[in-house]
Order: sequence, then C-alpha cells, then structure tokens
Amino acid sequence: MTNIEIHPPQSSTERQRIVVAGLGALGTLIAWHCRFEALFTHNRQQQTEFSLQTSASASDTPPKVDTFSAPLWRGEEADWLIVTTKAAATLEILSDLKDHLKNTSRILLLQNGMGQQEEASAWLEQNGINAELWIASSTEGAYKADNGTVIYAGKGQTVAGRWQLSGDIGAAQLPPAMKLATDIKQVLHEKLAINAIINPLTAHYRCRNGELLTSSEKRSDFNALSIEVATLFKELNWKTGFDIQQQAAKVAEATAQNQSSTFQDVLHQRRTELPYICGYLLQHARKNGLNAPLTESLYQSISALEAAW
Repeated sequence: MTNIEIHPPQSSTERQRIVVAGLGALGTLIAWHCRFEALFTHNRQQQTEFSLQTSASASDTPPKVDTFSAPLWRGEEADWLIVTTKAAATLEILSDLKDHLKNTSRILLLQNGMGQQEEASAWLEQNGINAELWIASSTEGAYKADNGTVIYAGKGQTVAGRWQLSGDIGAAQLPPAMKLATDIKQVLHEKLAINAIINPLTAHYRCRNGELLTSSEKRSDFNALSIEVATLFKELNWKTGFDIQQQAAKVAEATAQNQSSTFQDVLHQRRTELPYICGYLLQHARKNGLNAPLTESLYQSISALEAAW
C-alpha cells in the first residue's frame, strides 16, 4: 500500500468547506485539524464552541488548550462531510442530513469496524445521492476526560481512500492531516484484524490493552483468539501487510495503558461497535462455511450484557 501525502491549502482562497458530523473525542480532534478551513459541524448538542487539550503530558502546567468555533451546518455547499459517529449511527446521520447532501461533494466515514461502508454506499445509491463515498482509518489518539475535556493523547496518521474506485482520485484534495491510501479496504482489514482481538477481550476482562499480555489466563485467550482471527483472514483471502498474531501483540504492548473503545463502552453501559467488528467477521465466516467459536462466544457474551442494560 502506498500513502501519498496531500498538503493543506496554502491560502485563504483555497480553504475547503468541511463539515464534521459527530463531535466526540475523535470528531473534535478532526475538527481541530480542520479549524483553519471553512469549518461547520453537525452535533446533537448544537455546540459551536470547542476546545482540545493538545498535550496529554502531566508536565505541562497549565495544559495547552486550543479553543475554536464552528457554526452549525445548515446545508451550505460542502466539499467534505466527515462522519465520526459510531458505526451503528451512520445511516441515522445520513438520513438526518439527507436534504443537505445534494450540496455535498464527498462523504467520508471515519469510524471503527466494517459493514457500515456497504450500508452507506447502498443508501446513497437508493436515495439518488451522487456524493462520492470515501473511507478513512486513523491511528490518532483522543479521549474525553471525566470533566469532558477532549485530550489529544497521541499523534498518529489518518489515511483515506475512495470506497468505489472510479474516475480520477488524484485530483481530490483531502482534508488537513490526512493522506491518500491507494487500497483503503486493506487498511480497514488490517485494523479489523487487530480490533477483533483486542476489543472483545478487553471488554470481557474489563482491562487495559497491555493487561491482556500480563497474566497466563488472559495471554492464553489472547493467543488463541489471535490464531482464530489469523486463520479466518487467511481462509477469507483478506490480505494484511503483517503477521496478525505478531502485530496484535505489538499493538497491545505499544498501547498498554489504553482502554479500547469497546471496553470504554462497556464501562459506561453504551452500545458497543462489536456488530461491526466481531459481527462483521462472523457474517463472512458463516457465508463461507467457516467456524469462529471464540469470536462467537465473546460476541454473544458481550451482546447479552448490552441487552441487560
């Protein structure tokens, strides 16, 4: 896979018209990256003022906080609509904004999981909306502290690519801090492989990522699930640029203090994104006559927990 850097506009006359829908931690970070563009937002709180603590370091006293503003989107012409909601809310957001989408050139989904991309593509076609569908994946780190402050916890990389490859994508000017991925589906599969191991296990054990490697019981489950996911990917002919078992361990170690998004959802009794992670994997396994008993067991266990809330 080749990443091609897209440079931000150099003058105010080249500012892009960008809408960010969903202003959670990642959405706020993306909006912050786009704050020098012609930025609009769509959020249920009707919020127009935002702040981001740009350093998670405890040595910064006081911490560095950037405050910026963006008006609510009222259907103005837009170059990009960036959707950063949970995967399950994708069609709901698109439906809410349906009347605005005729003025939108490109819709970019920046979310965990897979499956919502196909749903969004079908929905756009069914509703006669001609906006290009783009998909992004990010290794940027952001989270909301207990006081509601969004903290930029770790710089990473965000890559984006066309969902359906047609026409000249080389002419597309991406939003700030994004790079062009020539094979976005492989990028998504790579992230899915790691999420399908770390997310359900950390939610099951209610532990941070690194704790999966620190006890014999957790490490045994981690190894077994890694083998199951790697085997499924091989049998489904889904390519990754790494050995899944080795990479999952590297990621768990490198993000040892992180709480996975699924663990955070369980802690706060929120709907998880596992239908778009484990559920997506199981759907394709069943379609191809394959078994994934560990993934199935974890998925059913956490789904039952959600149903009891």
